[in-house]
Parts: sequence; structure tokens; C-alpha cells
Amino acid sequence: MAKRNNNNNDLNEVVKQLADVAQQLAERNNNNNPNPAGELFKKIAQSKPPTYQGEPDSTVLGNWSREFDKLFVAVACPNESKVSSVAYYLRGEADLWRQQNEQAERALPNFGWNVFKEQVRDKFYPIFLQKHKADEFLELNMGTMSVTEYYIKFIELSRFAEDTVATDRQKARRFEKGLPLSLQRKLSGQVFDNLDELYGRAAYLHVLELKEKAEKAELEAREKRKEPMTSSGPFGNQNNFKKQKFNNHQSNNFQNNRNNQGGRNFPKENRNHPGDRNQRIYYCKRCSNNH
Repeated sequence: MAKRNNNNNDLNEVVKQLADVAQQLAERNNNNNPNPAGELFKKIAQSKPPTYQGEPDSTVLGNWSREFDKLFVAVACPNESKVSSVAYYLRGEADLWRQQNEQAERALPNFGWNVFKEQVRDKFYPIFLQKHKADEFLELNMGTMSVTEYYIKFIELSRFAEDTVATDRQKARRFEKGLPLSLQRKLSGQVFDNLDELYGRAAYLHVLELKEKAEKAELEAREKRKEPMTSSGPFGNQNNFKKQKFNNHQSNNFQNNRNNQGGRNFPKENRNHPGDRNQRIYYCKRCSNNH
């Protein structure tokens, strides 16, 4: 019996020592981090997050909320501290709206960062504007844009039509529908379940298409520079030009032969006489002799 009491006493002593160690560690941690909220705010401020002033612009609002989504993950921000951290980066009309509705917001069930984002969007980007963007997405096509510009616009507007393109395969089909017919024909027979895969293939084909057009235009320009004279030229068409050139050559040869004879006329004895009617004389155009 005495032995069992001794064992109990030893166990109690060990538990007490462990409790003392845990208390010491907690005190040391508190001394190293006297203000956890202040340290969190400092980490957020070092990243220089964007401010929001209540602009009715989907791009500005979307970029603002996404930046804080990434920042909260990077600094391991607790859920209960997210809204209070974001509130500091509201300006202008957005800041006034926050101050007027802060108490009512906190009374909402499950209030947190996700609920707060929805409230900001409903306030500064109302439903009718969201519907306008959804209609713009449904009518979107590449037109004169590059494939990259079309892809960026597609991603931006697709957020307003999530019911229409709920899956990645639906996004790929809708993206292909907005491409020019020339690219659609080159992509025919291929099924893409991934939007990014389709985008990469379409961008590659578009580069080849632009290259072919540039080479064709350069070839046509070269052919145009080498084009012979037409009927509007000084010698008429090409056949007339060759004929005129040949006649000029013959005339020049004949004149040169006459000059070689010293400019004299053919000798009189070589001319025809009245009594020599049956005799035919031929004057050579090259040497002026009768042969």
C-alpha cells in the first residue's frame, strides 16, 4: 500500500513539472509576440495591397478582392481578422458605406470575408451592371483582336456568366465559337476539354495564319515591281515592244553599213540600165554589193 502511494506521488510530480514547462513556453511566446494583431497588420502593410474607393468597375473591384484573397493565404490571416484588415484599405465612398453598415454587418449570421465581398459587389456593382456584362460575354467574339486579347477579355467577362460556362469544357466550346471561321475550320475535328489547351492551339494557328498572309503580301509586292510594260506604256503591249526593238536594230545596222561606205551612193555602173530590163540587181543591206 505504501508503495502504491509513492507511485502516485511521483506521477503527480511529473504532471506538475509538465504544467510548469507549458506555462513558461506560453509566457515566452507572449513576450516575443506582445501584439499578434499588430504583427499581422504589419505583414499585410508590407505587401502594399490596393485600395478601393467604390468604383463601379468590375475589373477594379475584382482585382482588389483577388489581391486580398492571395494576401490572406500568404500571411495566414485568421478568418475573424480578414474584414477588419481589409477595412483599412477602403477609401472615399466605400469607406463611408463601411462605417454606416459596420454594426448591421456584424449581426449577420456567418459574417466573414466571403459575405463581405458579396456585399461590396452588390453595393458598388449592382445586378443590372452584372447582367450587362453577362450579355456582353454571350455576344463576345474575337473580331479584330489577337487571340491573346480575346482570351483575356473572355476570362474577364466569364465571371458574369458562370451558369452558362460552369465547366471548363463549356468554356472551351464557347471560346471556340467566338474564333474566326478560318481558325474554326483548322480546329475542326479536335475536341478540347480544357480552355487553356484550346487557347494555346488557337494562338499557334493564328501566328501561322498571320505569317502566311505577310509572305503572300510580300510576294505580290515583288511580282508587281517586276511587271512588264502594259498597253498604256510608250511601246504598247509586250509583243509590240519586242517588234519595235527588232526594227530599230535592223535600221541601225543598215545605217552603219552606209556609213562604212563613206557616205557614198551605190556606183552608177551597178544600177539598172534601160536596155537591161531582164537583169535583176540586189543591193545587200550589209555590204551594199550586188549579190
